[in-house]
Amino acid sequence: MNASKTIQRKIREAQGEQTHRVFAKRLGISVGSLARLKNSPQNATLRTVEKVSRGLGVTILQFLDEADTHHRKGR
Repeated sequence: MNASKTIQRKIREAQGEQTHRVFAKRLGISVGSLARLKNSPQNATLRTVEKVSRGLGVTILQFLDEADTHHRKGR
């Protein structure tokens, strides 16, 4: 799996039932940035990935590791 697909999958898993607005606020990014990450993550900047990983309470390496599950809701 490539990094874009990993980002997309982890964002969707971590969001769960949260609204875009609530989840984006938790991550420290705009709703527009969240939508772009979910729809075309290949354009994600390192800064955005850093904000998302920090908002999820994981390192960038954990976030980009397709086998790591620390991003999931409730972890």
